[in-house]
Amino acid sequence: MKLSTTLVCARNPWGWVLVCAMLFGCSSDNITEPATNDLFTSVTRATAPGQLTDLSSSVPDATDQFIYFVAKGPNGAGVFKVPSIGGLPTEVTAGSPFIQPTDIVLTTDNQTVVVADPAASSIFQVAITGGQATAIPETFQTNPVALDLKSESGTDAIYYCGTTNGRKAIFKKTPSGLTVLYSGTPLNSPTGIVVANDGAIYIADEGTVHRLSGGTITQLATGLDMGSPAGITLTPDQKAVVVSSKSNAGKAQADIISLTTGARSVFNNGIGANSAPAGLHGARNASGFTGLYSWADRAGGIYRLKP
Repeated sequence: MKLSTTLVCARNPWGWVLVCAMLFGCSSDNITEPATNDLFTSVTRATAPGQLTDLSSSVPDATDQFIYFVAKGPNGAGVFKVPSIGGLPTEVTAGSPFIQPTDIVLTTDNQTVVVADPAASSIFQVAITGGQATAIPETFQTNPVALDLKSESGTDAIYYCGTTNGRKAIFKKTPSGLTVLYSGTPLNSPTGIVVANDGAIYIADEGTVHRLSGGTITQLATGLDMGSPAGITLTPDQKAVVVSSKSNAGKAQADIISLTTGARSVFNNGIGANSAPAGLHGARNASGFTGLYSWADRAGGIYRLKP
């Protein structure tokens, strides 16, 4: 594993952005609010929290029928769903074995929900029709916090942020077993992860976006006020990452950072009235991202986003 040591601060029409391929550290003193971006042309709130609390992450299915999310309800922490067009949330499963689930994805056949629960120190899976959630044994005691999932050679691979031997780490779980892809510095407390079609992994980590590829980790951007958890995804063309974050005024937004130039812009239409941004995911099928997204605000509800 290699840690790149080059950092570039670039000035561009969208304001200052810290593009990290790494150097010695760039000052954030001159950072101003970047220009707005209208990446998502359709933004609707699928549901308000209602009786639910701690709406920490969500994921839409590839057919645009339901959005699945993790939260706490009358029966405890668990998985809930709401129609993509909007409506009242319903419980998929809640209570034991969940304690404090933080992130959620769907398998590429869109039939199984996969959930990270660091308090239970495992990743769980449960059918979208409900029933008892079961742990993925290899993930036990790795403190999984954030997840992504993509199809590789006809099978689903789970990528996640967790801990190994007391060090923050990036894992990959496939039918053949569990692999530690990277651990240690510069990872601090990663709470968001997304995997591109080319295999590059983008990690949201306490204000910094890392890129992990071929065992080498570099920094793409820093100085962001990220959500909790820090949701991260890719645009449909995979030319930019989208990060759940806050403005200087503490309002919810999504930072959009170009993977080629490092240019940064923000999206806040329809979500900017919120102030507790959390998980962000794009729908996937076996071919990749479908172009449909969902975003969670812990106190504001679940939103459907579409470019």
